[in-house]
Amino acid sequence: MRRLTAPLESAEGGFAMLALDQRESLRQMFPLVNGQEAADEALREFKSTATRVLSPLASAVLLDRLYGVADAAPESLASSLILAADLLEQPPGRPVLTTHLDTAVTPEYVRQVGAAALKFLVIWRADGDPAERERLVRSFLDVAAAAEVPSLVEAIVRPADGQTWAPEERHAAILQAAREIATLGGTIYKAEVPGYQPGDLSRVREQAERLSEIVPGPWVVLSNGVDPADFASAVREACLGGASGFLAGRAIWGDTVADPDTLGALTHRSAERLRALTAIVAETSRRSLGTSQ
Repeated sequence: MRRLTAPLESAEGGFAMLALDQRESLRQMFPLVNGQEAADEALREFKSTATRVLSPLASAVLLDRLYGVADAAPESLASSLILAADLLEQPPGRPVLTTHLDTAVTPEYVRQVGAAALKFLVIWRADGDPAERERLVRSFLDVAAAAEVPSLVEAIVRPADGQTWAPEERHAAILQAAREIATLGGTIYKAEVPGYQPGDLSRVREQAERLSEIVPGPWVVLSNGVDPADFASAVREACLGGASGFLAGRAIWGDTVADPDTLGALTHRSAERLRALTAIVAETSRRSLGTSQ
């Protein structure tokens, strides 16, 4: 397992991976110009700039085919490429409703762009169909296996359609989704920060320990649903509970998209955050290694 994931690991220990595969959610982060949303080229330019500035600081970078990779990995990429193999069904101004396998991401395409791993997002909905989720995930795992690269399976939980849920229900759903999805065979599982509530990290480590008991391999956290000001502490608590790092985007660069000096903001604010997160993962990884010896 370690040999398979080695291209994604930080030299300091653990996974310090940067997500830049956002699509319509990224478009919504740009300010309107004359009432018009950002054009595709604006998304491509931001991803290119962020990759150039931040990839030297990350152990791997997650990019999408539509706006981030096209026919080859970006020349500015200075770390391993994780390629998104999902197509997102996301109406304007709304979260991702569901996902589909991107059939253009074939083993041949993976080799063409030099991807070191593939990632797939599945939406776990309380009233959803477990059989359909399993079909989606297994189809993705088949592609990754054929391409001979690691697979990262990401689960984001949602309540039943039209419903809301209490924090405890969401915490339970994150664990339930892992029981269903993480056991299907992915190399790395990508989860929302377990036990998190805005401004309250008191349950994160305990819930991370429970998640670690469920997930059969390494798992990492994403920043979706976490206040950016809380994310570094959330990563620390999750790693102390057994997480192996992060694969995150908006908590690192989200406030730079609309900044008049995007390059400067990425170079300073985002780079500083990424360095700090990488140091947290390295520290907790060393602590975990020392405990296990």
